[in-house]
Amino acid sequence: MSSEMTPQEVMKMLNDLYSRFDVEAAKHGIFKVETIGDAYIAVAGCPKKCSGPEAAQKMALFALDAMKIVSDYQTDDGSNVCIRAGLASGPCVAGVIGTALPKYTLFGDTVNFAARMEQTSEKMKIQISPATQRMLLDAPDYDFVCEERRDNTGELGVEVKGKGRQYTYWVKSAHKMEASPKTDKMTPVQTNENDMVDTLDESEEKV
Repeated sequence: MSSEMTPQEVMKMLNDLYSRFDVEAAKHGIFKVETIGDAYIAVAGCPKKCSGPEAAQKMALFALDAMKIVSDYQTDDGSNVCIRAGLASGPCVAGVIGTALPKYTLFGDTVNFAARMEQTSEKMKIQISPATQRMLLDAPDYDFVCEERRDNTGELGVEVKGKGRQYTYWVKSAHKMEASPKTDKMTPVQTNENDMVDTLDESEEKV
């Protein structure tokens, strides 16, 4: 798509989208690490620590919101935009590197795996690693609907460079769990890629 646009048009489009992503990142309590070209890189669980399931929940909700933003977005000439998203969970190392233009950045196999999840994803889909899917099963505030990925032959998984065949999942939607005032039983309220995940009141936001 960028080959059909001027550099100024590409810059404006990315600035528009990334500015909106930044708002969602702040809402969900995730940390924007950097942008590289047209890639938006973010993390949950550092530098502000939280549990693995909570971090996975934050990132998955952010990704769903990002999909909604893009699905509603059009360029100045009326063109639609598509993105891919990929999430992975696991350990990493973070720090400020270098003396000339130093920046906070992330290192580790988890970072590389997340990049592979994005690269092998499909347009307007959120692909997650097996570890992330397991984390989402224990998400504290939402139930996530995840679908096993299958190829055109029906075989489970996808080939990932350096990892072999991985049994990954698509994040389809999120259901907020609300506690009943009488029983404290959690009940789901559905949201999906077509509805912004913004059902918490400001006084109740915890992410």
